[in-house]
Amino acid sequence: MTGFCENDESVIVTGNSSQWILRKYADGEKFGPVPFDQIRDWALSARIHPQDSLSNDGRTWHKATMLEELKMDWIVEVTDQFLYGPTTAGTLLEFLKLGEISSESKIINCCTGETMRLGEVSFFPVASPRVVGLKDSLQNRLLELEASLLHKQTELRFALDKIDRLEKRFANLSSGRD
Repeated sequence: MTGFCENDESVIVTGNSSQWILRKYADGEKFGPVPFDQIRDWALSARIHPQDSLSNDGRTWHKATMLEELKMDWIVEVTDQFLYGPTTAGTLLEFLKLGEISSESKIINCCTGETMRLGEVSFFPVASPRVVGLKDSLQNRLLELEASLLHKQTELRFALDKIDRLEKRFANLSSGRD
């Protein structure tokens, strides 16, 4: 499966910059900068919502679905009244693992317009759901910990910068008293 169709008229942004920032749609919280491979991993593990935005410069933001490399090529019928997507194959498998959808759920390939059951696609798991679920659970936990670590590192950098500024200010004030 490839990314967007060649005849798709949407603006396609490529993930060729080394560092990217994810801005969550729900609350505007930002994660990063991180390598694009990390962004791709988040998308594959259901961490990126179709309405989330990404930037490689902190100024220009693009909907996640516009980055071809994320392969957010699928829409799923969660209920008769609710469609979700576009999203990744990994997200569909995560929803399956959580019981939000089943192998009988209808999905739409955004590139071809083809509608099918989830159980009919090539990425549908053949392995035991228990094994797949454990692996996914561990990968998700690792991603959560990595995101938390990046956030804490950013907070630490800000704190160290503030300490440095305060120490310089203190030195200036102290030298003025002598």
